[in-house]
Amino acid sequence: MSIAIDLQDVSFTYPLSPRPALGGVTLKVASGEFVSIVGANGAGKSTLCQAIRGLVPHFTRGVLTGKVVVSGHDVEAATIGELTPDVGYVFQNPFTQMSGVASTVTDELAYGLSNLGMPPDEMRERVENMLARTKLSDLRDRNPFELSGGQQQRVALASILVMDQPILVIDEPTSQLDPETTDAMFELISQAHASGRTIILVEHKMEQVAQFSDRVVVMQSGRIVLQGTPADVFSDPRCAEAGVRMPEAMYLRRALVSRGLELPPHPLSVAALISDIAAATGLTPGTGEWDAPEVASEIKQNALVDVRGVGFTYKNGVEAVHDVSLSVAAGESVAIIGQNGAGKTTLAKMINGLLKPSIGEVWLDGETTAKWTAARTARRVGYVFQNPDDQIFNKSVRAEVAYAPDRLKGAGKAAAQIDDAIELAGLGDVKDVNPYDLPLSVRKFVTIASVLALDTDVVILDEPTAGQDLVGLNRLIRILRELRSRGKAVITITHDMEFVSQNFDRTVIMADRQVVVDGPTDQVFYDRPALRTALVAEPAFVQVALAFAGPSARLSVDRLVAGITSADRQA
Repeated sequence: MSIAIDLQDVSFTYPLSPRPALGGVTLKVASGEFVSIVGANGAGKSTLCQAIRGLVPHFTRGVLTGKVVVSGHDVEAATIGELTPDVGYVFQNPFTQMSGVASTVTDELAYGLSNLGMPPDEMRERVENMLARTKLSDLRDRNPFELSGGQQQRVALASILVMDQPILVIDEPTSQLDPETTDAMFELISQAHASGRTIILVEHKMEQVAQFSDRVVVMQSGRIVLQGTPADVFSDPRCAEAGVRMPEAMYLRRALVSRGLELPPHPLSVAALISDIAAATGLTPGTGEWDAPEVASEIKQNALVDVRGVGFTYKNGVEAVHDVSLSVAAGESVAIIGQNGAGKTTLAKMINGLLKPSIGEVWLDGETTAKWTAARTARRVGYVFQNPDDQIFNKSVRAEVAYAPDRLKGAGKAAAQIDDAIELAGLGDVKDVNPYDLPLSVRKFVTIASVLALDTDVVILDEPTAGQDLVGLNRLIRILRELRSRGKAVITITHDMEFVSQNFDRTVIMADRQVVVDGPTDQVFYDRPALRTALVAEPAFVQVALAFAGPSARLSVDRLVAGITSADRQA
């Protein structure tokens, strides 16, 4: 089998960096192989991808040693243009992928093909086919920069898939996608692999990595520390030691075993865990069709945030939010989930004052904000953007975090708050670093710290889990707990269902511009009709519970074990 990618003792150091981002990496990838690169943030995964595409060293400057050969091209000697017909690259941040010259999604997909000189008839056929396959047909005439972050991510992936290059380098393509769209995108990537294309994937969703990869490569501190089949890698303790988040089924299996169930080790999927439980207990897994609990939203007395029948229509005529009512109390932490384009971010911006409702009102602490300026609202409601690069503009982390407090309270008067925010966000070691020299995941914490330093009554986090490794998720959990203990009203928008199920008592599901369900998380995730409407999948725990114990398990491992053992005794 021919070699598509050959890295020979490759090292790369960014300008002014005290240590290399890549250190002596040697890796061969066969033509048609699907290789996933995993590791903690900062391990060198994106730098490795950029070296394969030729962005390192031609676009991103630094010191490169060793040799990178892709499709027979010496990457250092070849131009980026010479590599383009052979290598497609999907950036971690979809905003970076957009051409900036295409005014519609259709034109964005055609842009790369036109640069390759493709005949118009063939170009139109390819674009139409890809719009349909990526479920973008309804957005074909929309401006890419007017789409939600998740919709932009679909456009970014589609714009590369349509070019049909033999090698695809894909850096976290689904971090902002809803679960159903994530599955659809992985199916497209799988089809590309089945057609013979070579896939290099960076991803934090380990269930998909385990399902689709031929080989998994684990990186740590710029080096490859482990590689092999998914089963071999995820069963090796060095994988967890490298900060890799395991497939969720493995964590759940560990919890069940600690409570007395005897199960085989290392299930790579929920389906495998369900089969293991069935084999160990003699139980037949159910179909999951239980009566859903009746979810009733709680009426908040003296709510800090009170959204009353709001709707919003953009200037282009697109209605993004329709008749939404929602209240959040001080000290409450609420998750908002739902499909891409459901209206979650637009709702958040109305609460923050960046957008004024077309209809309805937002009240804060008993006072309508209808006549408030955006600046006045922002003093009460802090908002962390989906894309941290929309929020960052200073030359050091500390300057970024200090910018708003210094202007609102006077220079130096909020020093304690600023230091506390930097420490809580885990940025103490990089406070003097330029934010744009940090990975995207760490830049997200820079923007979180910037909002924490304002000490607002309400904090909104828009997709804070996107692109986060295990360390980042644990840091985010600590921040959420601290904000709640300080009496803040916290609203978090995310597509990470495991994160929601484990960290929020209340969850709101949005679909098609409206709130579908609002209630306790341990009931909401058993409302399968609502989940299907919102293109949301059940977390691993709920999938197992529906197979053996039903909604009575809630989100309690003890209840789940009791349900399994009770059914076992009855069987």
